[in-house]
Amino acid sequence: MAADGVVFAEVGRDVSDMLGFRQRGVWIVVGAFLAAVWTVVGYLSWETDSWIPMLAAAVLSCSVVVIVRAHGDPLPGLPTLVALLTGPLVSALALLQTPADLAPSVLLMWIHGGPTAVYCFTAVRGRFPAVFAGVAAMAVVFGFWGQATGQTFMDGVSRMIIDAAPLTMSMLFALVLRPTASSVFLLRQQTLERVAQTSADIAADEERTQQLDILNTLARPLLKRIASGEELSDAERTECALLEAHLRDRLRAPLMSELKLDRLAYEARLRGVDVTFIDDSHLDDDPAAVALDDRVTSALAALCADVLANTESGKVFVRVATPGRSIAASVLLRDGDENVRYELDHSGDVTVFH
Repeated sequence: MAADGVVFAEVGRDVSDMLGFRQRGVWIVVGAFLAAVWTVVGYLSWETDSWIPMLAAAVLSCSVVVIVRAHGDPLPGLPTLVALLTGPLVSALALLQTPADLAPSVLLMWIHGGPTAVYCFTAVRGRFPAVFAGVAAMAVVFGFWGQATGQTFMDGVSRMIIDAAPLTMSMLFALVLRPTASSVFLLRQQTLERVAQTSADIAADEERTQQLDILNTLARPLLKRIASGEELSDAERTECALLEAHLRDRLRAPLMSELKLDRLAYEARLRGVDVTFIDDSHLDDDPAAVALDDRVTSALAALCADVLANTESGKVFVRVATPGRSIAASVLLRDGDENVRYELDHSGDVTVFH
């Protein structure tokens, strides 16, 4: 069963999903079961004039809720321990106030039938040893109750024979269900991985096509002009330099294109400003790395727009930091002897250094 647990851990599912334990309807079944138990216990408490059977029913109710709510496969250790102790504890508490003359009635059946239901689900969740231990302990309690009420030890144990059928069925069900569930969840995970890979391939193809279209639109006219062999004019040479800088930005700092800074950078370069964009946010391959917050990207776009629009000369360096740095991005303006540095933290606040 440990192998099953490994598979389920990989796909994030367990047998309880196939049993519908994640659905709200399961609580209707649980409520009906516990309502029946408490109805019998209420009558038994009235007959025996004792509150101890209610304590036993409370223990059983808590155990049922724990088993239904527990996630993981096989069943985790603490819920397994709760299930194991349910049978002997409920039996000991309930039988303490149950005289022998109630033995043939339905009032005795809930004492071993309730824990048996818990053991059935425990078996399906892959904890056979806990089921065997719990049933054995419960049988011992019934045996001593038989002796204490003027019967034999085996007379007490025989009251539980009826539980053999559901327990056997649950174990056979588990032996069939668990391997099947393992295969189903593994196939589901493989399907999800294939779909994700296909989606990634489609997205990559679309991005490649889009970039080729952009490159074709921007570079083809100048490439044709260069291929003609005619000497380029000064304006065309300037246009080539600007295009080269623009294409370099798209490769080195794709985030700046997403922030619509291409046009502002183009206009600043026309005025003679040396603009350099660097985006290092994609260099960290850690899947746990958190993308830039929207507040940071909005603040960065506004800051760059202001700096590029109001700079007439010098150099402008815009850099998005790698994940994990104390700052999210920085903008450096150099104009002669004047150096101004802007730093953005991960909340989008800007600090200016002169």
